[in-house]
Amino acid sequence: MRNAIKICSLFCLCWLFASQSCQKPKEQITGGGKGGNAIIRVIPEHANLFVDSCTIYIKYGVTDAPASGIYDDSAVCLLNISGTDTLPVATFRGLTRGLYYLQGKGYHRGYSPPYVQGGIPATCTTGSDSETIYIPTYSYSL
Repeated sequence: MRNAIKICSLFCLCWLFASQSCQKPKEQITGGGKGGNAIIRVIPEHANLFVDSCTIYIKYGVTDAPASGIYDDSAVCLLNISGTDTLPVATFRGLTRGLYYLQGKGYHRGYSPPYVQGGIPATCTTGSDSETIYIPTYSYSL
């Protein structure tokens, strides 16, 4: 009886390992850049309020800020008036599936110091996504 239990346990253990090794690994998303149909809309925030004047910089294919400080593209936040909402939005169109790093620098009147900045990584999972990303910012002095 004990031999039967050992054999059954060994068979189950081997089956478990074999079934796990046959699973397809999750696909890693890499790349990123121009040439697709994806759209990223970026809205900068500071202290739960929208930043009224901001430039958003984008780096393709990475999830960290570039050490050189050089970005691939930039866009100025423009007011998007839809219904009663007035949002400062920077829009990047024609992007591919991949990784991006977004950095915002701007001016938020009413705060001292009024200059704000912040960054965040973003991922487009398909080449036709439309993502809206909120960038949290913090104040700094010049």
